[in-house]
Amino acid sequence: MSLSNESIKYGRDYVQSLLENQCRIPIRSTTPINFYYKTSDNLIDEADYHYRNQFYEQSFILYSRYITLFVEELKLHHPSYATVSVNDRERVKEIIRSKAFPRAEELKLKLQDKYAREHEAQLKATQEEENAKALAAVAASKPTTNIHNENQQAFQQLKANFTPTQPAHVALFAIPATDRNLLENSKEPTKPTYDRAQKPVLNSTNSSMTIFRRIVVPNDITQKFLQVALRNTERKIETCGILAGSKRDNQYIITHIVVPKQNGGPDSCDTEKEEEMVEYIATNDLITLGWIHTHPTQTVFLSSVDLHTHLPYQMLMQEAVAIVISPKYNETAIFSLTPETGIPVISTCKKTGFHEHVNNPPLFLPATHTMYDPGLQCKIVDLRA
Repeated sequence: MSLSNESIKYGRDYVQSLLENQCRIPIRSTTPINFYYKTSDNLIDEADYHYRNQFYEQSFILYSRYITLFVEELKLHHPSYATVSVNDRERVKEIIRSKAFPRAEELKLKLQDKYAREHEAQLKATQEEENAKALAAVAASKPTTNIHNENQQAFQQLKANFTPTQPAHVALFAIPATDRNLLENSKEPTKPTYDRAQKPVLNSTNSSMTIFRRIVVPNDITQKFLQVALRNTERKIETCGILAGSKRDNQYIITHIVVPKQNGGPDSCDTEKEEEMVEYIATNDLITLGWIHTHPTQTVFLSSVDLHTHLPYQMLMQEAVAIVISPKYNETAIFSLTPETGIPVISTCKKTGFHEHVNNPPLFLPATHTMYDPGLQCKIVDLRA
């Protein structure tokens, strides 16, 4: 199928939108830089997994995130970039040179062609629909023409057989208003046509098909975390912790909650001395799988601050989740950002603190790739003492 210039441009714009809205991981200057180097190993592992399984859009996004993280974001925005060891820098450069960059370029061309062909097919289908409507309109006009001809014939017959006694302006075969309404109402409603002058919507439709590997959650996670959060909960102060675990049989297992030093309030929680938490996770060969926190006075949901807090976790690992516990309302929920809306919106939002986001389509939803395991126990590592 030959491609129009419009469709070729659409394909390029679509891929560019993925780069702009899905691939820039926000950098927190207070997070130790080795956290990014450690966690990025999981990022490249996921990119490889999706590449092998031909999930090209996901793979392209993940390779591009890896490249952007080290070529731009950390270099420009992290104050400790200069302290990174030569070995770590060279290892990352080699991964980018030999794998991430060539695969991202390969996938970029495949995706540009894929989206261009999909767009061309859409244009063709729309044109065929318009042509069919035009033919239907012509066909629908024939009965009216026949009625008109019949009226004319009858009128000529009347003129031939009778001497007209009424003034010439009197209509002899006018269609009653009730019949006109019936004819008009019987017509099928016209559907809106595709406006070619309108710029194509570049939000990914394929991202809703994102393949997440399962995260297994210990059945006692709520009970144990509420115990370590009890003192703060009684004072209506939030408590947060980091979810960590391992990968087993192509799924992730949450085995630890690492509770860092922190400073919280009724609706927020800020971590301190994160290097202790990062060191523990690295030393014990754990994988960061998201975070957990309480809402001591509210129900379970993700506030605007929570959404921005969770974004880096999920961009470094697509499966990463946010667990929210409400002691007051006896609720626990596991959330993740929606790939097609939540990640693009939050990653391009420059606001800080509490602010409003339009949540339609939803920016976050309950994570459907999680499963509680009654036989799995959670270990609490409390670094606050």
